[in-house]
Amino acid sequence: MQPREGHIVEIDDYVPLTVQWPGYARLQQAPRSVVLDVKASLVEIKTDHDSGEVVELILVHVVRPEDSDNPLAAPGVIESGVPLMSYVESSQDSSAGGICLYADGLRVRFGQEPASRAVGDAGAVFGLSDIGHLVEFDARLGLDSMAQLRAACGLA
Repeated sequence: MQPREGHIVEIDDYVPLTVQWPGYARLQQAPRSVVLDVKASLVEIKTDHDSGEVVELILVHVVRPEDSDNPLAAPGVIESGVPLMSYVESSQDSSAGGICLYADGLRVRFGQEPASRAVGDAGAVFGLSDIGHLVEFDARLGLDSMAQLRAACGLA
């Protein structure tokens, strides 16, 4: 983990959501990038090529997200920081995950494993499994941002 420094969120019509951490500005070379298929939606995760620190998470394309009027459930204890990740090509079950928009945020599920550890801050949390795999990502957003995100996802 890297120490917590905060993050910025951008929402627009062409790239529904971009979450960027300050580590992006410190990059010495182009970030390592992996694009994951999450139930027909595309999520790109960029990491520092040298350290593995997550520097950006992008919802590139969102297809049929779940939509809920309920608030996003908060994890219990959140370890402050940004995860360090490495990616090994594997047989990802893209049907096991999904994207759900809540009243105050969104959750991206990358698989069926439960999250046993939360890393981030109250606004952006990475859920990790017992063995350290990324299994979910939560972002808390205000009501105006959620309305903008729903519109960008075609749910307005």
